Amino acid sequence: MKNFIERANEIKQELVEIRRYLHEHAEIGDNLPVTTQYVMEQLTNLGLEPKEICKFGITAVIKGGKPGKTILLRADMDALPMQENNTLPFRSQTNHAHTCGHDLHTAMLLGAARMLTEHRENLIGNVKLMFQPAEEIFTGSAAMLKNGLMDSPQVDAAIDMHVMTEQACNTISCRSGFVTASCDGFKITVKGKGCHGAQPQNGIDPINVAAHILISMQELIARETPPSKLAVLTIGNLSAGTTPNIIPETAVMQGTMRCYDKDLRAYLFKRFNEMAIYTAKAFGAEAEVEILSDVPSIYANPEMMEQCIGYLKELSDCFAYDYDYLVTASDDYARITELVPSIFFAIGAAPENPELIFPNHNPNVIFNESCIPVGAAIFAHCAYRWLADHAE
Repeated sequence: MKNFIERANEIKQELVEIRRYLHEHAEIGDNLPVTTQYVMEQLTNLGLEPKEICKFGITAVIKGGKPGKTILLRADMDALPMQENNTLPFRSQTNHAHTCGHDLHTAMLLGAARMLTEHRENLIGNVKLMFQPAEEIFTGSAAMLKNGLMDSPQVDAAIDMHVMTEQACNTISCRSGFVTASCDGFKITVKGKGCHGAQPQNGIDPINVAAHILISMQELIARETPPSKLAVLTIGNLSAGTTPNIIPETAVMQGTMRCYDKDLRAYLFKRFNEMAIYTAKAFGAEAEVEILSDVPSIYANPEMMEQCIGYLKELSDCFAYDYDYLVTASDDYARITELVPSIFFAIGAAPENPELIFPNHNPNVIFNESCIPVGAAIFAHCAYRWLADHAE
């Protein structure tokens, strides 16, 4: 059997063309009609039977020639509601842009699907493909899980990866245990009492209350989070009022809280709610807390990670490794890692010119397409080898 990395490089240009088509037709959230149709056509051309199990969420199963377990390979497909700033010949033709690299993830998984179907007779068990919408708004994986993602056949393990421009190509970053931060997005509406700015004694100023809530919440990090653990609380929006001489009725705050430790997350969430509600009461106001997102941390199974690192070293001796990769970003693949043994890899995608290196989500970001065959080969080889090692 030809090495998966060799085969991936043979089909590299075809995978690059897939990526560029997706890049030009960038779509966001759970509204991916062009992307979904294209991916389903690609899968059908491989002889697979793709299914749209929820709104623009696609699965397909590669059934091996021999019975065995089932491993899930996941790629997210949505772009971001922003414009890109470049002169690429395949730049987005929509009002959105693939500045996070999900177009590369989709191309990688389609490449892996092609290679695995070429060897399906020798495959022990099944590979379930997951093409997910709405990762950027943290709703896609939950929707797919609700609609039977882990069933028919039952999923036993999962693999996901993400391209990162901060690392050189052929660099594989990972860690055992928690890898990404949880993300609790929130909205706090402070309800006061409006009045004229010249007569503040006749009202309850919600802006003043919101300011005290904001400052007190930072004490959750500075004084209630153990120094040995990490947590971040950010207020990214505070809005109130329409004119300078009127105290408004309400003020609205929006932000996120992120951490890794499950128990710390539960504690901070409890204290966060208490702090908002009781600080408001202290000023005679009311605070209503609305949760906008509640994504857990991605957890990489240590035993599975050790096995897959061994598979990567079989695949190529050209990879560089970072074994302690920890990020404060979040990803709703985390919901899957709570259900079955799972791993997560960050794949280097830095441009060769260091002056062109910008972080993901930046309008200037450029991804090195040489990472596409690397990701495709990693998906295919790890799935193939894991199934073989866990044959029933």
